[in-house]
Amino acid sequence: MPPKRATSTSRSSTVLFKKHKITVLLSLQPNEPLTAVKEKLHDALKSRELREINGDQVPEDSSCIEFGLPVDRNDLEKGWTPLADHTSVDQNGDVPQTSTGIADQTAQAAGLTNGHPVAFRFRKSGEVKDDELERDLNHEDPGWDVVIPSFEDEDEEY
Repeated sequence: MPPKRATSTSRSSTVLFKKHKITVLLSLQPNEPLTAVKEKLHDALKSRELREINGDQVPEDSSCIEFGLPVDRNDLEKGWTPLADHTSVDQNGDVPQTSTGIADQTAQAAGLTNGHPVAFRFRKSGEVKDDELERDLNHEDPGWDVVIPSFEDEDEEY
């Protein structure tokens, strides 16, 4: 009897979730809510028994995960912006600057297509939405800890 193969529907997309040097690939359905995507990512991290990533503790609750989309999908070095700031992705894979929440947003509405990179970070469980508003007003975004691999030879000192 041949081994079973993992199957996916033609509508599913494989999305790359990145934090520091870790990339988690998840298969998502277009109509999957982002809250369910956070749960899937959280479950994947817990199943690998990760307790921390580069000093950041993996939270006990998936709602403490935040997503970020690349400013330019073709050049990840340009940085990331919070997913809550986006409603859709244009034909070039770039995200327009609008302000809506992600509570009921789906993977498709967020523009998470096959091969799309998404940064993730952890919000402290004690932080609340008011802290996010204050952080935005003070322009104190903690940033996204994503290391982009480089194929260039680097001079290493020994």
